[in-house]
Amino acid sequence: MSFVKYLLPALAASQLAFASDSCGDTTISTQSDADALDSCTTVSGDIKIKSSFSGTLTLNGVEKISGSLTGSNCTALTGIIAPSLVTITDSFTLSEATLVTELSFSELTTVGEINWEALPALQSLTFPAGVTDAGDVIITNTGLTSLDGISLETVGKFQITDNTNLKTININNLKNATDLVNFAGNWNKLEIEFPNLATASNMTFRNISSVSMPSLEKLKGQLGFWGTEFKSFSAPNLTTTADLTFNDNSALTNISMPVLKTVKGGFVVSRNDKLADIDLPELETVTGAIDFSGTFDTLSMGALEEVDGGFNVQSTNGTFSCTTFKKMQGDGVIRGTYNCKATTPDPTTSNGKSGTSSSSTSSGTSATSSGAASSLAIPATGIAAFFFAFAQFL
Repeated sequence: MSFVKYLLPALAASQLAFASDSCGDTTISTQSDADALDSCTTVSGDIKIKSSFSGTLTLNGVEKISGSLTGSNCTALTGIIAPSLVTITDSFTLSEATLVTELSFSELTTVGEINWEALPALQSLTFPAGVTDAGDVIITNTGLTSLDGISLETVGKFQITDNTNLKTININNLKNATDLVNFAGNWNKLEIEFPNLATASNMTFRNISSVSMPSLEKLKGQLGFWGTEFKSFSAPNLTTTADLTFNDNSALTNISMPVLKTVKGGFVVSRNDKLADIDLPELETVTGAIDFSGTFDTLSMGALEEVDGGFNVQSTNGTFSCTTFKKMQGDGVIRGTYNCKATTPDPTTSNGKSGTSSSSTSSGTSATSSGAASSLAIPATGIAAFFFAFAQFL
């Protein structure tokens, strides 16, 4: 009797240990490997899909992965279905899965990081619950036409690049982005809407046709637009940003930032040949340089009190006048190197690059003071650094 007394707890413990082992790190080569997890509500470890897996992978019963779900070079994988999965604690990473057409996660709401690269056959997501919580989201070179199912409220990095079928992005719930937001190389008619985004860190945009950020108030880092096709940019509530750049936006006719007060860095406007009037009625402080060049008629900055870096403003237009800014220099508002030219046939940026897309002139680099336009190259990583550097050579 005493033997049974001790045997039963021992058996129970051994069964618990066995169950724990079977619900830990798992490598999936076939559907049978996945079926072995059917009784695991929680997988306490990583699930790795082997590159040899063929067909659609189904994960039944698993509600939480306390680790990562990963697959690399899975060239025969066609889809992943996980009807009960709610949480992936670490990363959801797929790369070089060229035949994947389906990602169906009915209950998924929380992911530590999404990192998808080279999924050209994937056109849509089946995430009906909506992923509302993700640390970073990096989606590169997919066939996605929208990001429906990505319903973030906050995000770290948000990098959406080289998705040439991506036509619309509406992240209705996003209120805060704590790291780089970068859009580049997607469909050139891409329309982006961030209706509730109030604060962000760094935001860079290329190859888009429109962007809406009506609630944006503050950026800790840069806000930059290069080579876009939008006609108008409006940030009605933006008061503060770091480096601010509008470069080579061929269709841009209007910039509206009526309450912008502070640029904590450099402010560049160049090669926007259809931009006729620039009005910044509340701008008071620029801690770096002002570097505007182009074909604009008017430039109004009546509230300007302090420019700590250089001041380079050049326009081809005969109606533009430097008189107001010359007085600002004399009054000590402009504290760095001063260079203002009206009716110049070949306007240039402070580093000697052409200020209009119609001009090929590139004079020698002009002198800049501390905090001048060269300070705009703030540290960035990955593809954002490439595009920022590329833009400087346009």
